[in-house]
Amino acid sequence: MNNKKIALIDGDNFFASCEILMNPSLKNKPVCVLSNNDGCIIARSKEAKQIGVRMGMPYFMAKKEFGNYNIVYISADFSLYHDISIRMMNLLSKYSDIVDIYSIDEAFIDLTNLDKYNRISYINLITHIRETILKEIGISVSIGLSSSKTLAKIASHKAKNSCGVYIINNENIHKELYKLDLEDIWGVGKNIARTLRSFGIFHAHEILNKDDEFFKYELGKKGLELKYELQGQAIIPLISKEEYPKSIQRTRAFPNFSSNKDYIMTELELHLHNVCKKLREKNQVTSIISVMLRTKDFKVFVQEEKLDKATNSEIVLKKYIRKLFNLLFNQNIIYRSSGILTYSLEKNEKNQLSFFQDNLNIKENKLSRTIDELENKFGNGIIALGQSGIKTVQNEHKRQMRFRPF
Repeated sequence: MNNKKIALIDGDNFFASCEILMNPSLKNKPVCVLSNNDGCIIARSKEAKQIGVRMGMPYFMAKKEFGNYNIVYISADFSLYHDISIRMMNLLSKYSDIVDIYSIDEAFIDLTNLDKYNRISYINLITHIRETILKEIGISVSIGLSSSKTLAKIASHKAKNSCGVYIINNENIHKELYKLDLEDIWGVGKNIARTLRSFGIFHAHEILNKDDEFFKYELGKKGLELKYELQGQAIIPLISKEEYPKSIQRTRAFPNFSSNKDYIMTELELHLHNVCKKLREKNQVTSIISVMLRTKDFKVFVQEEKLDKATNSEIVLKKYIRKLFNLLFNQNIIYRSSGILTYSLEKNEKNQLSFFQDNLNIKENKLSRTIDELENKFGNGIIALGQSGIKTVQNEHKRQMRFRPF
């Protein structure tokens, strides 16, 4: 085992926790978050898990099987989860320059030598990080610490069943891997597990007993990396890399079917705000925008337009989506969802401003950045603009509308 100290921070029941954070009245209640179009369950609070609600369970089956438990079902709000994730990742960057974001609610961070720098033990350090996230973000996380990403991942699972933090070190590595199922190892899928079992390897600790030549011949480089990672060697590097998407979209099903023009337009404006916020995070601009409406019977209608000038300002883009929406909307049709899509994205530095647009764009960018900073600190919808800008939905009303009937 080397001297690396890698922590994996993993949000506990993340989507459900975000919903409870925004609506504290849900605390200690069974809460289930539903996928797009409310097809199936994609997140559960610990109370819902205790009842027996299963991940991926269809919504209609859950209502039928658990109808006597007063479960609260909520349509997923991925823009909310994304915003809270950003706040969590930004907080982690205060502890380490290397934050390797693995998913919306998981990140590896390098804490090597921070025990000496902060004159604190590693167990106290990760406990402090966990308590700080809970205090400043309001989300509970589990933290696993070890000398490789694979072991840190295993430790994070152990943390969920202990006090929220767990360390796998040189003294307990064989004990922690003993009888651990192959599928519980990060990166081991069904095919690799099937191959290992065909050679009499059924648990994680048995991997350590095989020589290097076996893995080279049977599984190649990846197999050898797996063995070394389980031994505690940091083979898989931590990478803090900036990814630039080719398109950004936000869509969501309505809690109730609607043909209300004002309501649907308000939803589109909310999608637009979240899309533009993402563009600004990536320092990108878009030159094509489209509006999508999906009807009650799942027919999809889309209108798009190429912009006069690439931008990431909702103040500018709002004029386009109003125009596109008016072309699409039919008051005689009942709709189930809406969405905004931007593509043909480019870095903002490549976007040259004309002489007559400079002042306007500078003011718009400054205003948008200010709103982003306030929302990152205090949450979505903390501020709304006047008639010339965006209007956010009142948070309480918006969130009440997203609850599904029992």
